[in-house]
Amino acid sequence: MQQLTSYDQTGIASWYGDDFHGKLTANGESYNMYSLSAAHKTMPLPTLVRVTNLENGRSVVVRVNDRGPFVKNRLIDLSYAAANSLGFMDKGTTRVRVQTLDQKPGLQTKPATTTIPDAIAAPKPAPVPIAKTTVEEAGIFVQLGAFGSEANANRLQQSLQPLYPTVRLHPKKVVEKTIYRVRIGPIENMKKVEETVISLQKNGYNQAVVVIE
Repeated sequence: MQQLTSYDQTGIASWYGDDFHGKLTANGESYNMYSLSAAHKTMPLPTLVRVTNLENGRSVVVRVNDRGPFVKNRLIDLSYAAANSLGFMDKGTTRVRVQTLDQKPGLQTKPATTTIPDAIAAPKPAPVPIAKTTVEEAGIFVQLGAFGSEANANRLQQSLQPLYPTVRLHPKKVVEKTIYRVRIGPIENMKKVEETVISLQKNGYNQAVVVIE
């Protein structure tokens, strides 16, 4: 039986866009440059990883569903959306840290030097009363958008509610303004996170972002 290991490496990230948009990835899906995905040479497909841009501190969670990059000395190839989130679109490449969020057998690397955040292992919070539409909780969420208008956030929440009953508004005070974040969750494990992201993409929500708090 193979031992489950974690992946925690630093290296150079690049990104790929229109030339590959719509073409098949290594695991048989269509590459969507507007979804949060990535290509890696050896990781099991699919695997969820957190990629942190070491030059500006930004991070994003992506789903590895393809093989690459095929340029020497590059660690990971990110989608257009992921590169945009990390802020290195114009530069083309950047130095990143790549960490697995779920565990897969047979990752060929040394054990991670850091621990996975406590939020991942936290017990599932108590159910939120249906009448309550805004919450502040810790855990893993899939975020669909952030709005300055509560009415606009409510409209998105209501459109998602039939398929995703745990969708809620998460208000956050930013300077003198409140931002209303529309999130599904908290979600108890990364397998469920992956299933939720795939389901959202199939329903046309390609801008979903995984958030860990």
